[in-house]
Amino acid sequence: MLKKLAAVCAAASALLVLGAAAAHAAVNDFVGQWTNQDASTSDVTRVTVTRTGGTLRVNVFGRCSPTDCDWGAVNATAFATTAAGNVNNDADVVLATYTQGFARKTVLLRLNGSNIAYEVFTEFTDSSGRANYRTSGRLARATEGGLRVPGIRVPGVVIPGGVIPGRIEGAAALSEDCVSFTPGALRVQNVSGRWKITEGSHWVADFGSNRAAADQGLAIILRYGFTSQCFVARPNPNMTYWRRGERVPNLPTGAGEDCIAVNPANVEARNVSGAWKVVQGNQWMLDFGANREGAEQAVRVIQTHNLNRQCFVSRPNPPMTYWLSAP
Repeated sequence: MLKKLAAVCAAASALLVLGAAAAHAAVNDFVGQWTNQDASTSDVTRVTVTRTGGTLRVNVFGRCSPTDCDWGAVNATAFATTAAGNVNNDADVVLATYTQGFARKTVLLRLNGSNIAYEVFTEFTDSSGRANYRTSGRLARATEGGLRVPGIRVPGVVIPGGVIPGRIEGAAALSEDCVSFTPGALRVQNVSGRWKITEGSHWVADFGSNRAAADQGLAIILRYGFTSQCFVARPNPNMTYWRRGERVPNLPTGAGEDCIAVNPANVEARNVSGAWKVVQGNQWMLDFGANREGAEQAVRVIQTHNLNRQCFVSRPNPPMTYWLSAP
């Protein structure tokens, strides 16, 4: 049925209530954030397309009240114009399918000049007797700018670059919860049997019985010149990051550091089995439990600061985590 529906989608698009001839395009031309040209639409309001390696993902948002409904991000398939074509270079259509319990929705995106013509084919699967139907419209690329993410390379992992689409606020516009300190005044001290990084009479980080981790943590703070520690969702923050001035440092990772690669363009807040998590693809990085607002704030931090590495001191159960920006 799905293959049949896909064929119907392609045929319907050729007739185009949406309009114009197919564009000759590459897969990367789809990547970005797109908004409906009809601001009052009751249908699709915006679409985000991301690409990581050979994986293309589409995230659709539909009109709901008081906020748009997030259909979620799903893998998508690009199609060239002929069997002899090259999908990377000749793709003119992207197809994504959502299974929503009561219905199956097939989303077809076709580049049309500098815009995208979309169609959504809804097939009811709930035995309600409702007729299957089609909606369509046009999407324009978000006009408020975007942040280009360069390719990153961490030992053993390479992630290609991309674009964090849409409006990206500067770090100064982001609401952040940070505590400043003077790096040169920091010391590793044993306080009541626990090794801590301290500044005068207050402590900055607690490493328990692990002095080696405390020494490593202080060395990292000094290496990157951190001047403040920032938190998301205090108390018991689910995300901690460190800044130098108003920014997260963008130096290359040092020898012996334990970091995982992050593609900010592919990071999102998603409800996974009842818990709000910050994920990239099928990998989750932060768990905020029932705190959706905290997870969404963490995504804003990652994308605003262009964080492309999540780093740890003394895993598992690291007493210190820090993030680095794209070099």
